[in-house]
Amino acid sequence: MATKASFTADEWTLIRIVPSLVASGVCASDPSGIFGAIKESAAGAMEMVEALKEGANMELLNAMKEDRSFPSMPDAKSLTGEGTREQQMANLKNSVLSKITEAVNLVSQKASPEETNAYKKMLLDIAERAANASKEGGFLGFGGVRVSTAEQTYINEVKSALQLA
Repeated sequence: MATKASFTADEWTLIRIVPSLVASGVCASDPSGIFGAIKESAAGAMEMVEALKEGANMELLNAMKEDRSFPSMPDAKSLTGEGTREQQMANLKNSVLSKITEAVNLVSQKASPEETNAYKKMLLDIAERAANASKEGGFLGFGGVRVSTAEQTYINEVKSALQLA
């Protein structure tokens, strides 16, 4: 069983920010405008809240839920790097995947297998719910698809980073 005390301050921050970053990765995988990004981010946040409530019987998820502090997010430039907008979005997506791998490795080292699986499930559910939040490729709400090919590719990459694929 893992609690906040099981991790260093930097490790705890990473474990707590990765769920938010996962939704950002969906936005970066196939940018769908400001309204799409808002829907995807909000859906990811809602999934995280639900997962933390459902996992309250596990020490790790309960500790994440009970921690009311605001973790510092990484500097945007450290995630996006330089280049064109497309290059920056690709860099963001790759940075998020790297942080997912790092966080999952930490959790698997210090938490129970059940907690590790619950953390992984939460991250995957966030990616899937965010990807389903906004249609891609339509016009004024007509047409389009719920999950674009690029978003599905990102979800598959998240599964790989979670060691689920």
